Amino acid sequence: MARTCNLYCRCCQSPPRGEPAAPLNKVLAEVRRRRIEAVSLEGGGEPTAGNDFFDWVAALKKAGVRRFMLSTNGVALSDPAFCRKAVKEIDYFTVNLPGADERTYAHATRSVKFPLAMKGLENLKAMGAADRIRLFHIIYRGNYRRLPAFAEWTAGALPDLAFVNFTFVRNAGRVADSAELVPRYSEVEPYLKLALGRLKLAGIRAVVQNFPLCRLGNFEGFSFEFHRWRRGDRVLEAGVAGKAACAACSRCRLEPACCGARKDYLRVHGRSELSASSLDPAAIRPEPFQ
Repeated sequence: MARTCNLYCRCCQSPPRGEPAAPLNKVLAEVRRRRIEAVSLEGGGEPTAGNDFFDWVAALKKAGVRRFMLSTNGVALSDPAFCRKAVKEIDYFTVNLPGADERTYAHATRSVKFPLAMKGLENLKAMGAADRIRLFHIIYRGNYRRLPAFAEWTAGALPDLAFVNFTFVRNAGRVADSAELVPRYSEVEPYLKLALGRLKLAGIRAVVQNFPLCRLGNFEGFSFEFHRWRRGDRVLEAGVAGKAACAACSRCRLEPACCGARKDYLRVHGRSELSASSLDPAAIRPEPFQ
């Protein structure tokens, strides 16, 4: 599968570096050996950027895969024929959309492909797949003030989508310790809460990832890591760096259910915004998002 991309996003944490994709025969052998039935097509580039996308899907199906999630910027879905075929083959579409207005999108992606991204979403909706869309919105310095507007746009344009995933930018890949890209939690907090509240009022499910619980007062139930803790999973997903040592976190009752102090964040802004809480995570009311 393609290890390239048709955008050049400022906040990409795993940008393609020109390395070849893993050989298909090795991937298929591993799928058969482990009897994998569900896969997520993502990482290291845009999966739909190459001309072999549907070849991979077909081969994976023959190897036993039954369910597919595609993580995409949605540009390729602007082609009605491509989108129609994708709707038949893919179960869920996680669409990375850093802005719902052309200016914000252009800054985030360094591209002029906003109309194509919008057309891709329109095609999914027109082909009856709106409820299979998961919007993935990376929060960074260039868009956090637009979070309420993004929620308003979502409520109007995609009221039937599956859910919205707000993810605070990870200081990795192209971010490279830049305070011009990584905002402070305290700066983002009021805008994020307004966006979460607007989506809840619209009946749209939402979750926020990589944002400490101590900065989500009264909105803790939207935390992705809290949901993982609540269902008994590891709080941090596989591949995510472990929590950093932090005095406030060590005294915090919420720590087991929280993303914690992030080493990548601390390198830019330090620990001053983190505080210990006496709230029992078991007392948090979860907000549904799946």
